[in-house]
Amino acid sequence: MKLLSSIRAVLTPVLITAGLLGGCAGFALADTPPIDATTAPELSCANARFVKSITLARALIPAPPQDVLNLGAMLGDDIASALEQTGRFTVVLTAPTRSLGLEPAIDAFSREQTPYFVRLSGHNFGVTGQSSAWDFLGPRINPRGGALDIALFNGQTPRAIANTVLNAAPIQAALFTPPLDARGAQFAASPYGHEMHLLALKAAQWIDDELKCAPLWGQVIARTGTELTINRGAKDGLRMSDRIQVLQRSDPLMPLGQTHLPNRYLMQRIGQANIAYLGERTAIIRLSGASAVQVGDVIQVGDVIQAGQ
Repeated sequence: MKLLSSIRAVLTPVLITAGLLGGCAGFALADTPPIDATTAPELSCANARFVKSITLARALIPAPPQDVLNLGAMLGDDIASALEQTGRFTVVLTAPTRSLGLEPAIDAFSREQTPYFVRLSGHNFGVTGQSSAWDFLGPRINPRGGALDIALFNGQTPRAIANTVLNAAPIQAALFTPPLDARGAQFAASPYGHEMHLLALKAAQWIDDELKCAPLWGQVIARTGTELTINRGAKDGLRMSDRIQVLQRSDPLMPLGQTHLPNRYLMQRIGQANIAYLGERTAIIRLSGASAVQVGDVIQVGDVIQAGQ
């Protein structure tokens, strides 16, 4: 009994302190801020610790509402912000694209070394407040919403991975007079702006669901004997214990009649390498038989779940 009493006497203040630190941000130590549960990575799969690099094209809206300016840019910015807050993505934002093919994804991989490319486009972002035939009744308020088309590509393979259409909940909202900038605080505080923000969050969640458990892709950027430098490091989720798959892209396979763009590459496995040095954004790996490897060849880390990813 005396032993139990002594243990309780020692543990009680520790448990109370731990409870305060865990349950109230105001008691957290200054150099150890509490983890935000909304942004902390959810390790639901082994590959979720890897930080994927993507290029995100801001939404192209061919018929935007006339009373809301820069809506496509706002949606792209919100999606990028939400993705980066998960801790699983680094995002490069780029201009909207009209191309439905692989060219933007291949170009983004060449320029930015981002394996993944996301194309956004939108429709049905109609304007409400149509004039009534009876002037004394005022404008007729119709529900306004919008749909976001999302296509996801792997630019280094290259191939399409997935696509979807997400719809905003229709909401009764009048015209903005004068027009509002969608990137401003006044639009964000409006009911329609709130729905557009929720639509962006839905889009980010879909992209996260598609890529969260994908392996980490990278490239060989230098070679010295049996040592290869790759463009991925600790900031991308690599650990010294990781084994690196080195792959060589074969000649592209092209369908009959196609002469200018590859349909897809076959990936030939060269070997598996250990990490000799791990930096923040680069790593040096050692591979026997590295003479077969060229700068630009592909590396992959983690469990392979889909051939396209």
